[in-house]
Amino acid sequence: MIRTVSHAVLAAAFAFLPATGIVVAGEGRGAAPTIAADGPIATIEPDVIYGRADALAMTYDLLKPTVKPNGATVIFVVSGGWRSRWFDPRMAMLPKIRGISLVHDLLVDGYHIVLLRHGSSPRYKVPDAADHVEEAIRHLRSTAPDRGLDPERIGSFGLSAGGHLSLHLATLGGEDAPRDLRRSRAGGDAAVPEDAAPIAAAVAWFPPVELVGFVGPNERYPAMDFDPEEAARVSPIRHVDRNDAPVLLMHGTEDTVVRIRASEAMHETYVEAGLESEYHRFEGAGHGFEGEDAARSSALAKAWFDRWLLPPAAPASTD
Repeated sequence: MIRTVSHAVLAAAFAFLPATGIVVAGEGRGAAPTIAADGPIATIEPDVIYGRADALAMTYDLLKPTVKPNGATVIFVVSGGWRSRWFDPRMAMLPKIRGISLVHDLLVDGYHIVLLRHGSSPRYKVPDAADHVEEAIRHLRSTAPDRGLDPERIGSFGLSAGGHLSLHLATLGGEDAPRDLRRSRAGGDAAVPEDAAPIAAAVAWFPPVELVGFVGPNERYPAMDFDPEEAARVSPIRHVDRNDAPVLLMHGTEDTVVRIRASEAMHETYVEAGLESEYHRFEGAGHGFEGEDAARSSALAKAWFDRWLLPPAAPASTD
């Protein structure tokens, strides 16, 4: 289902993430990150091929917790300005990356982590990136049972463009649910509707949500130079309907790259549809959180995934 969205409401909400790599204090490019003396918190299955584009391999790294796995998986969509860069996956095991400890905290609690990369701008455009993450989630779901993981307990998160692509996956429920996803669930768990989104929860930091009216030649963001007829398909706010995944949205009031109205409008659209959404406004924060804002947002994201991806705790015994 494609919703009609007021252009006037969202025009001020749209801008994009500058292309930035992940930088870790004290670590130079190519240097191996320091691992704690008591050993790594995960093992790495690198460069898993989930598909191909123009004969190029599309890959993700799978981080496997060294503690007992809890059966849930969280995807980190590595994307900024729809540029997807490689970094040493060991960096994700550090206690914090730019003040955000989410990946580390998930690993030590038994989650598997997927560092997902899509075909990168300028060669590939936003619709291509959306297609690539759809292909990746199909691969993850189909291989989950062989890894002892639950295909119905997969979450996704990202910042800016990565948040946009996570929301794209979250809104592939209802009328937008792919046929192959429906078929894979036929005769399965009655608690999971056949047209539920392919992920069970999403977290998005300052995400673009509306692309209609903004597509065309763009020197700073070449991923935006694609057929305007495709813009609605890759605008998550236009695809909110039944059985979409719960979303957590976080945005700074001083963000001049993606205006805060983007997250506000996405949250309002979810609420109007009767879906689960949580929105947090960070006063004074820009496009990228630091210090207490980074720590708070990380804790909120961890709690969100715990809420939606972990089975309910058994009631305490009264004996």
